[in-house]
Amino acid sequence: MRPVTTLLSAAAASTLVSLGLAMASQTPAATPETISLAGTWRFALDPEDVGVDEQWFDRALADRIHLPGTTDENHKGTLNDERRTDRLSRVWYWKGPAWYQRRVTIPDAWRGRRITLLLERSKHTLTVLVDNARLPPVGPSHAVEERTQTNWNGIVGRLEIRATAPVWLEDVQVHPGVEKNRALLRAVIGNVTGEAASGRITVRCESHNVAAPSTFEMQSFEAEATGRESVALLTYDPGGEMPRWDEFQPALLRATLELEVEAGGVRYRDQRSVDFGLREFTRERNRLVINGRKVFLRGKNDCCFFPLTGYPPMDKAGWLQVLSIARSWGLNHYRFHSWCPPEAAFQAADELGVYFQVELPNKRSGFEVPESEEAATHDIDRLDVESGSSERTLYEYARREGELIFEAFGNHPSFVMFTLGNELGRNEAMFELVAHFKELDPRRLHAQGTNNVHWNPHLAEGDDFWVTGKTAETPPLRGSFSTLDFPDPHIEHRPPSTMVDYRESIEGVPVPAIGHETGQFQVYPDYRDIAEFTGVVRARNYGIFRERLEAAGMLDLAHEFVRASGALSAICYREDIEAALRTPGLGGFQLLDLQDFPGQGPALVGMLNVFMESKGVITPGEWRQFCSETVPLLRMEKYVWTTDETFEGRVQVAHHGPVDLIDARVTATVTGGEDRSVVFPSTTLERGGLVEIGELSFPLDSMRIAAPRKLTVTLAIEGTAFRNSYPIWIYPPEVDTDVPDGVLMTDRFCAPRTQEHLAAGGKVLLLPKLDRLPHSIEGAFQTEFWSPMFGQAAKRRGVKPPPGTLGLLCDPATPALAAFPTEFHSNWQWWHLLKRSRPIILDDTPRDYRPTVQVIDNFMRNHKLGLIAETRVGEGALLFCAIDLLGQPEQPAARQLLHSLLQYLDSPAFAPRSELDVDLLKRLFPDDD
Repeated sequence: MRPVTTLLSAAAASTLVSLGLAMASQTPAATPETISLAGTWRFALDPEDVGVDEQWFDRALADRIHLPGTTDENHKGTLNDERRTDRLSRVWYWKGPAWYQRRVTIPDAWRGRRITLLLERSKHTLTVLVDNARLPPVGPSHAVEERTQTNWNGIVGRLEIRATAPVWLEDVQVHPGVEKNRALLRAVIGNVTGEAASGRITVRCESHNVAAPSTFEMQSFEAEATGRESVALLTYDPGGEMPRWDEFQPALLRATLELEVEAGGVRYRDQRSVDFGLREFTRERNRLVINGRKVFLRGKNDCCFFPLTGYPPMDKAGWLQVLSIARSWGLNHYRFHSWCPPEAAFQAADELGVYFQVELPNKRSGFEVPESEEAATHDIDRLDVESGSSERTLYEYARREGELIFEAFGNHPSFVMFTLGNELGRNEAMFELVAHFKELDPRRLHAQGTNNVHWNPHLAEGDDFWVTGKTAETPPLRGSFSTLDFPDPHIEHRPPSTMVDYRESIEGVPVPAIGHETGQFQVYPDYRDIAEFTGVVRARNYGIFRERLEAAGMLDLAHEFVRASGALSAICYREDIEAALRTPGLGGFQLLDLQDFPGQGPALVGMLNVFMESKGVITPGEWRQFCSETVPLLRMEKYVWTTDETFEGRVQVAHHGPVDLIDARVTATVTGGEDRSVVFPSTTLERGGLVEIGELSFPLDSMRIAAPRKLTVTLAIEGTAFRNSYPIWIYPPEVDTDVPDGVLMTDRFCAPRTQEHLAAGGKVLLLPKLDRLPHSIEGAFQTEFWSPMFGQAAKRRGVKPPPGTLGLLCDPATPALAAFPTEFHSNWQWWHLLKRSRPIILDDTPRDYRPTVQVIDNFMRNHKLGLIAETRVGEGALLFCAIDLLGQPEQPAARQLLHSLLQYLDSPAFAPRSELDVDLLKRLFPDDD
């Protein structure tokens, strides 16, 4: 008999959204049973949507495309030359129907066998025709939320035709029983023979991804398949102890099922292998638990940003690389923001021990706060969806998509949490969906959504966990917010300490609470990244920002802006993460983000760029000091001290490692002056929470510190890599702030006395009243939240916008700061100073003019902002400082900075080289009398 050649056509219509084609999570049968369809296909765009009516499927399409791939990758569609500031730009753009066509030769040996088509993932609905016969519409497979980086057309992943026996193992789901050391297997047997089939299923099991793999006992079970689909429930007892799966020991098991049956006098065989992990991920009251041990999630959001391709890696190697980077930064958890990753991601997470939270896709932006709960509620039980069938509803889509996700990926031990989407409203249909999913698949925890009803946060009855930014109006579950959402988060609005935690926020919450989108601290764009965008998108917005910075005369500072803003961002992230670690009973946090989010604003909030490459701001090892399974913590009321005080702090350890640490010894070492060490008594660090170690106290005058000085307090657990360091600043209790002879300190530039002093060649320290600075902005400590889009939205809604700045840039060696210890960036000793400051807009100064202490502006405005600056004025010299140094004499840092500036003016080092225009100075410092 001759092989059969068939014509396969697939039309992808970008305007349709439908349920995904279930992708088998089990290992396919032997290679001879599979034909790959990867390669060159015939192709046509259908801009007028006439292909069906004109029967394009009955002609040979003229164009060519390579699959797996997208129209963007294959340069199909419209060449796009857009220059947007709010997102990356696609190079090739296509939105509309597209046709894919290929002839396939079916081997003669497959005659009489069941043949299936696998197209692993498409962005949009596929209509498949075989020899002009239309099959039911399929795809997209577990769609992603539409954003610039994921709005692609094409078919990616595996493209295969498979053959099985007419009686076959259609699906195998494993429900592990940790307590009884066994597994319940639910095997679905398909049968298209038209005859009843009976026989046996043999189960073999072996461990892998462990140091010493084992093979367990084989078991055999009776099997019957009387109809098109039959279910066999098999309880597999291994006859020996099977290893458990968790983040520390990601031990995997592989169950291989062999089906041998007879139907109508013919014998059939099929085989399927399934990887799973022996684990139970549950909750005990308000704590997450795996295999009876408490879990703390250190997570990040993944918003499907892969700028080279526009879609995620479809191979395990790609995901091993991505997840290994995250693990090297101390993370153990991924939240997939409004999408479900491909099979390869789960395989990699299984091997590395990463906990996944998967979500259904939704297109709601939680950024615009609704007028009411009703205005934001998704009518998930009524809203029609364009899906090729007017009778299909969003509820039906969500229900079926969830069921397919569990069928496809439910065996993966890394898949531990599931929600309906991001920042949704709430209605009865959502309660029904969660209840249905919990009953259907209890192998993971379920919730309605992430940060749902955030404008009026309250827990949905029936949810197993609660991912939220706040549990009530106050206090929140993270340290930063937009001005549209929460008025006074602690990092920006409470004097710096390490005393803040979120225990009040979770008091009385009966389920595990997890901090939503923790962080969101901006870093200035790194324009060196532009050259890396060589794929389907270009960073033309970065180019616009760079042009603006160059027009502002500061392009030479671009990399310094990255370093300084990044250093402050890391400091703020550290405080937010440690506040979570300091909270007894908290379930964890989900960062937004470890990497940049270039699709909205853009929001360049990462320590890594969008390619998961380090910006050089902080090393993974330094980050892991405060973001790992075990973190020593110092609780202290403040960062700034004086030599007549006694330093007091409390030492704790947040320990979420694999086992208790018996007879652990914690040490505290103070360096930077006369070094001092303290060894605390040995204790057992019980896993799963906070352990009190002891009080740390020492009189600062006993250390003979030459104040002012920065000291470092380092906590360490002997014999381990766990250590954590804290800066503290020590100032004298009193400091000379008398104005030296020949120096005039004033708050008015235009006053006759000031002008006369300058004209006579005198030196002036100008400390202007902050309310008399018309060309200035509000001072701030932390870097701007998320992206400039929030400031723009605040203006539109009549809300006071945030300052929009990104911290300080200065030279620590400048003589003006000789008596004020500082790094080149903001740190906690600047907090009180910056909160009572107004950086001055110096855009009209010469291009090469640089302030002594500059405030970095956001990349949309690019103001040249001076906090401390100097200039010649005729024969005289002027230094101006836009900090209220005289109005906060109780602050040691204010006294010390004033002292440092006065000493500088009284030294030969004060000799400004630049001279600003007097008329400009008068505009900057007008006399309001």
